[in-house]
Amino acid sequence: MQPAPSKTVEIPSRRFGRYVLRSRLGSGGMAEVFLGEAKDEKGTPFKVALKLMRKDVAAESFADEADLMGLLEHPNLVRRLEIGEAFGRYFIAMEFLVGGDLEGLLQAHHRQGQSIPVAAGVHVCTEVLRALAYFHQARTRSGRPLELVHGDVNPSNIFFSGQCEVKLGDFGVAKARGLDLGPEDGVTAGKLHYLSPEQTRGDSVTLASDLFSMGIVLHELVLGVHPFERDSDDPEVVMAAIRAAKLSLPDTLDKRLAAIVRKSLAPDVNQRYRTAGEFAGALLAWALDTGQPFSPREVQASLQQALSLALWEREKSNPR
Repeated sequence: MQPAPSKTVEIPSRRFGRYVLRSRLGSGGMAEVFLGEAKDEKGTPFKVALKLMRKDVAAESFADEADLMGLLEHPNLVRRLEIGEAFGRYFIAMEFLVGGDLEGLLQAHHRQGQSIPVAAGVHVCTEVLRALAYFHQARTRSGRPLELVHGDVNPSNIFFSGQCEVKLGDFGVAKARGLDLGPEDGVTAGKLHYLSPEQTRGDSVTLASDLFSMGIVLHELVLGVHPFERDSDDPEVVMAAIRAAKLSLPDTLDKRLAAIVRKSLAPDVNQRYRTAGEFAGALLAWALDTGQPFSPREVQASLQQALSLALWEREKSNPR
């Protein structure tokens, strides 16, 4: 896992458990994320993303996220490698994904006045929906449904490996009714511009909430703009726009793809896709019927080119 902020902050090398911290990658309300290095049993060095919980974060919140990551295993989810404590702070060591995150990719293309190829954007969304399909249906080791909702699907939590694999991460506000984990009902959690209408009202979140957030990501990828961006940064203005969910899609957008975007962003949960699998199926059917997916190799090459621009911008702004 690797957040890709506009500026990476260098820090003096510092040992944290068996890891040496190399640079600070980002921070949030509950934790900071650092690039860490360690050596395996054979002495071979490897890198991790080290998520250090803030000292004022309750131990239960850390335990919830760490335990949840330990239960989940899917190729489209960020993997937990180790959990521990050092200097009075809990940490989660996760796989380090050198491709950065989708937020960095979108920002780089926006600054360059370029758009991400539609086929590549649809591929990214389909892969995240694969992760959500598994996430929503996950069970405990004894077979009990977890009834999971991610609650924070947004571009900064979608990551890329060096081989262009797409992975969903950050389960800090995930809700697991089957284990009574996550924020209490009525507590709004998640990134403001990617909340669902029901989240803005403080209603109970369901998998439909994750699918609405995914619809926002799809809109950004195929049209290059956020559907509910407003001139004001006032949270109430943004949330009002999300609740209204009024879309203005250009005539140039393929009508079938436009219908998929509209359904994913329906303000009424009963009008949205019922499952992540159904949503992904609609995108795959559109791609196949319109001849959009080129070949898997061509889609990967297209995504690799998009990632190269984001990585080039990141290295340019943070010279070593």
